[in-house]
Amino acid sequence: MSASRTPRSPGRGRPPADERRRDLRRRRRNALLILLVGVIVIVGFVVWAGRGGDGSAGDGATTTPAPVLQVVARSPQPQLPAPAKPALAVTATGGDGLEMRVVAAPAGKPVVPGRWLPAAKSLSLPGNITALLEAGSIPGYVEIRDDSGRTTRSTTLLLPPTPGTGTAEVIRSVATTRPYVALVFDDGLDESGVERIIEVLRRTKSGGTFCLNGVNVTTWPASLAKKVQAAVADGIITMCSHGWSHRTSTSSTEAEALSDLTANASTDRYLGVASVPFYRPPYGALSPGIEAAAGKLGYRWIVMWDVDPSDYEKPDAATLVSRIVSASGKGSIVVLHAINATADALPGVIKGLAGKGLKAVTLTTLFGTAAADRAASTTATTPATTGGEVETAAGEAP
Repeated sequence: MSASRTPRSPGRGRPPADERRRDLRRRRRNALLILLVGVIVIVGFVVWAGRGGDGSAGDGATTTPAPVLQVVARSPQPQLPAPAKPALAVTATGGDGLEMRVVAAPAGKPVVPGRWLPAAKSLSLPGNITALLEAGSIPGYVEIRDDSGRTTRSTTLLLPPTPGTGTAEVIRSVATTRPYVALVFDDGLDESGVERIIEVLRRTKSGGTFCLNGVNVTTWPASLAKKVQAAVADGIITMCSHGWSHRTSTSSTEAEALSDLTANASTDRYLGVASVPFYRPPYGALSPGIEAAAGKLGYRWIVMWDVDPSDYEKPDAATLVSRIVSASGKGSIVVLHAINATADALPGVIKGLAGKGLKAVTLTTLFGTAAADRAASTTATTPATTGGEVETAAGEAP
């Protein structure tokens, strides 16, 4: 007789396959979680032990990175009368015991540093740099350092020019041993002429000066204003005031001249470049009132000329080149106009001057080297107003 088998109850015996799989996945997750917690504990212990067990670095050095040194410098907004002691606005952060100094960086010349001073919100320019700025704005920057010796510097900006002392000198030419000639372009009505002149001067590594009327400049597109500003920053152009428009003459009173020159401060603000210390009166026409007004506003020099090729007559390029090159010598100042006819002749002028061993430069370069030589040729009397510009309607280039 065979033994009978007791049937299995539904709740006992081997679990179904899907239940076994769920159980296996659960055990794996738990194992991974335990492993992850273990790794975190070990890493934390290693870091804690490496910092000496009390939160400080084991070798005594801090692991907190030093704050980043930063400096922002801004030149003062051009204004008239020009401030007697222009200063830079400075924001310096990122270290202990901060000091700062201004560094002049004339184009193509060695930098000239000022002395270190405690960091502040304003930085006056030292004497060794203001002497350079008597001949107009030049590029520079502000440098800072902390007590550990780290240094950094601001972006390049135009250092403000040093104004005159209240009396403007009338200049026809400059006595210098350097082979320099200043080409000075007036008015600014012809925007294309202005742009082309900058391009030629930049391409030939030469220099020039713009004496501009605000009535013209304030109608320029912002793109042209930026090109002029960049040319000044690169040492290619120096700025000079030509008054608001051609509305002064040999009979102008001091009040009339003050009004015209002060109105032209809008040109400086629009271009972001001060025209001090140079002023050229329209038509070369001077009066005691004009001279007094220029001096009161901070202009150091009233710039006339010794070479007048009459470019306003728009002669052909070869004729204009011949007139300029033949009459120019060391220290000459050439009166020109920012017009296309002059731009056409400019490459030939620069080449012709080079053939005589002469170089076209800015008024800043010409007057700066003359100041170094301590030899400026001036005239105490009012120059004759013949030659140069011809009478035109206000704001119109001849």
